[in-house]
Amino acid sequence: MKNFLRMVETKHLTVMFTDVKGFTVTTSIKKREDFEKFLDLHEQLIEPIFKKYGGKIIKTIGDAFMVTFDSPTNAVLCGINIQEKLEEYNRKPEVDEKVEVRVAINSGEVHLRKDDIFGEAVNIAARIEGIAEPNEVYFTESVYLAMNKSEIPSAEVGYRKLKGIPEEIKVYKVLKEPKLAGKSQIKKVKLSEKQSLNFLTRIKGFWKRRKRWIIAVLIIIILIGIATDPKNIIKKEENIDKFIENADSAIEKGNYEEAGNLANKLEKISPEKIPPRLALEGAKLYVFMRQPEDAFKMIRIAKENYPTNEESKQIENYVKSLLSDASPEQKEKLQQFI
Repeated sequence: MKNFLRMVETKHLTVMFTDVKGFTVTTSIKKREDFEKFLDLHEQLIEPIFKKYGGKIIKTIGDAFMVTFDSPTNAVLCGINIQEKLEEYNRKPEVDEKVEVRVAINSGEVHLRKDDIFGEAVNIAARIEGIAEPNEVYFTESVYLAMNKSEIPSAEVGYRKLKGIPEEIKVYKVLKEPKLAGKSQIKKVKLSEKQSLNFLTRIKGFWKRRKRWIIAVLIIIILIGIATDPKNIIKKEENIDKFIENADSAIEKGNYEEAGNLANKLEKISPEKIPPRLALEGAKLYVFMRQPEDAFKMIRIAKENYPTNEESKQIENYVKSLLSDASPEQKEKLQQFI
């Protein structure tokens, strides 16, 4: 054991995994020489990009690369560059088979032994690669917090439960920005006075022909707006039941995006108008999204908005269920609701 410890070095690094979409299927239908050509092409396309951003290739496993970086920003920029390079390659008319990869990145403490690395940071990176979409760059919250955000547009994917990892991991991805047309592609057209008059005439003619249809569409849009108004949740008992059903479903499925949308709808309703059981459901949404202060607020609303005896018991039971996992500070706040 002592000899083993002397040979292991610990270091904080950013770890990247890449792999090719559909590689297992590809290997089962390709001839060996075609398979080798494909792997050679894959390496020729992306290996130079690793070096460009200071990445060190630890090992390759078939179609997969494990690469380390000292800089989280460089790692994500490398991932972006890889996807751009492959997108450019795949657009070529002579390309028979596209090369599409997943890129996953995590930062943390790793153990270095000989020419290999291991540890939880490596395991998490590998698990993120398993959930990443082809042509995308996924990365963890540790990367997001450490990288230069001004250089990298990103979007939150949400918390994910990864196999073999005890706690849920918050995941982000690179946000692909729409490519703007170059100045040479933008044509500015100046209308002459006569052209302008003709244009206005055509608009008036269109309005006369389509007036009834346009008015009908506007009415439908207004009705949809009324139907989806968050305040309508509290106007009918079946609306409240449906909201609670949707909220429970979002929590059960781990759908953070839907949970956030439902919570936002509640935020648009005046607190004094939120029925107690709806406020209690809001508290459950906020607990699920790890926003304890907002959860406390919803519990307070549920207690203050004249709950029935049954609702009061439900609120108290829910608060008691939260106490076991609460921090000392949270326990102090929760005690006031019992």
